[in-house]
Amino acid sequence: MRTFLIALWLLITWIAGAQKTRLTPTQHYDLSIPEPSDICVAPDGTYYIVSDQGFLFETQADGTIVRKTDYRGMDDEAVFADDRFVYVVEESLRKLLLFDRATLSLQRTVTLPYAGGRNKGYEALTYNPSTQKFLLITEKDPTVVFEVDRDFRVTNETTLKLSRDISAATFHDGFLWVLSDEDRTVFKLDPVTYQPLAQWVLPVLNPEGLTFSPDNTLRILSDDRRRLYVFDLPVAP
Repeated sequence: MRTFLIALWLLITWIAGAQKTRLTPTQHYDLSIPEPSDICVAPDGTYYIVSDQGFLFETQADGTIVRKTDYRGMDDEAVFADDRFVYVVEESLRKLLLFDRATLSLQRTVTLPYAGGRNKGYEALTYNPSTQKFLLITEKDPTVVFEVDRDFRVTNETTLKLSRDISAATFHDGFLWVLSDEDRTVFKLDPVTYQPLAQWVLPVLNPEGLTFSPDNTLRILSDDRRRLYVFDLPVAP
């Protein structure tokens, strides 16, 4: 019986490993942004990066800084942009900041209470165009997806048991993509049930941000290395 159980465990481990396809970067860029924690692309192709040190940056595709906000926040961990605003999440303060895209000036601050640990709050932010809801995702212990309407009211919440943590999220091609820093893994999720459809392991230290570029490449930020990695579009095995 013991031999059978060991063989079964080895088989399960092998299958799990086989399902984790590895991605290899095609290039990378060194950044002058300290502690970059998330990246997004606006509908017009403009890039935005936030830093743990509380600044929002407008950048080129290679991470070169174009503009920087005068406003300095605290513990910026997530960013999303639409036609009008750039939305920035301050994790420890449970705040959502709205910056005007034309001027990068702060227009509004929304407090979204959460009772979890100070450094286990909102870590990821994106927007589901189908449901017209923002998704705010907590980092861990537990990882929770909060669906938030345009008036910033929580309309639903779902606990994710997917990985040890979630550090970023974005929508692409109708699917929700999330990133785990601790597992160094990108997950492709069903946009309604949040069930995993595919996953890829990254050779990136401390991956904290992800976005898909207009050229259909995947871009991943490394916080510790201050680098922006570029990958070909992941294809499910």
